[in-house]
Amino acid sequence: MTTVGRTRNETRSKPRQLEALAFYLGAHGIDSAPVMEEIEARFNQEISEEKQEPLRNLHALEAKLQQVRKERPEAEALWQRIRKELGDTPPPFFHAIVMAVFACFALVLDTLFLAPTMDILNIADPALQYLAAAGVAAVCTGIFELSAWHFVNAKNVAQKHSALVSGGMGVLSLIVWGLLRGHQLRFAAGLAGNPLGDFLDAHPFLASVFFIFITLATPMVGAVALLHGWSEFSAARTWRRVRERFETLRTAEVTLSRQVQAEAGRLAEFDKRKAEECREWKSVFAYFYERGQRNGARREPLWSVLLKSAAGALIVTPLAFLVPAVWFPAQLAVPIIPGVALFAYFNHRRHHPSHERYLKAENTQFAVIPEAPKLREIHTPQPRLLSKGDPS
Repeated sequence: MTTVGRTRNETRSKPRQLEALAFYLGAHGIDSAPVMEEIEARFNQEISEEKQEPLRNLHALEAKLQQVRKERPEAEALWQRIRKELGDTPPPFFHAIVMAVFACFALVLDTLFLAPTMDILNIADPALQYLAAAGVAAVCTGIFELSAWHFVNAKNVAQKHSALVSGGMGVLSLIVWGLLRGHQLRFAAGLAGNPLGDFLDAHPFLASVFFIFITLATPMVGAVALLHGWSEFSAARTWRRVRERFETLRTAEVTLSRQVQAEAGRLAEFDKRKAEECREWKSVFAYFYERGQRNGARREPLWSVLLKSAAGALIVTPLAFLVPAVWFPAQLAVPIIPGVALFAYFNHRRHHPSHERYLKAENTQFAVIPEAPKLREIHTPQPRLLSKGDPS
């Protein structure tokens, strides 16, 4: 019945329309089983509709929890391996910063050494000489750094050999570059008449070794410092990232488990609350159905309909004076027409009352308790004592 559904949507308290419907059906002896089934079906439908969003949330939480539990063993194994390799405390970034500073100093020193030799490359401007020297120093450092990195991370012998070949070519190039720098400096000192030229001519082997050393050592030291600093930085960052992922997954697993339990508990409480509410509705319906069967209702008397119709006609009677006196039939029609219409309306409602009005017209039965009979008082005679002159 639509009355039950409409009432259920309008109010969450005990529905007045349901009470009136139950009373009406009971008074007329109509079977209550279809309405009981409709109430139960209505609640089942509402439970299904209202549980869709919580069920979607629960399924989403369960999917997240399953994904976290799937990823956690791998993250935990990785964290245990990193923890065993790097220790329980996070590696500091300070050592990596120090190595980076050393590499920068090596590049600056190599730039200062190479700048005067840029005359060989026909670069005469001092600013351009320093710029070109910085580029050459960076290229040499990069060659050694990349060769060492590929050698350390090589997966087979061929990759190791290629890294050694590239590093060896860089060493040979810098040896030649160091010899060239020594000859160029000795030539420049001789043209200028500097005693340094005589010293270099007297000790050519020492000069060659020195220039090869400063040419080869600075980029190699810079490359080693960069590689070591990057290794320290990578270890510190890896330790923190792996630990953060493991802690995040562990916390997420605990949090999601609690959320899943809470959501499942809310759904269980929701089902229980709906079941209790459905039982309440059925109890209300059964109670008023029994009242309708027992008491019934009285019909509104005809005099009440006549009185309401006459009252309505009297209310509109003053409007008859707005009509000219020559239209006396029209003046009579002003109160008669509303009166007849009101009579038809109230009389129809008298014969066909709504469920609510039918409940209001319930026959009230008073239980009269008869008065208890009054008890008569029985006077007991007073005992008399015999005197000397009385007969026994």
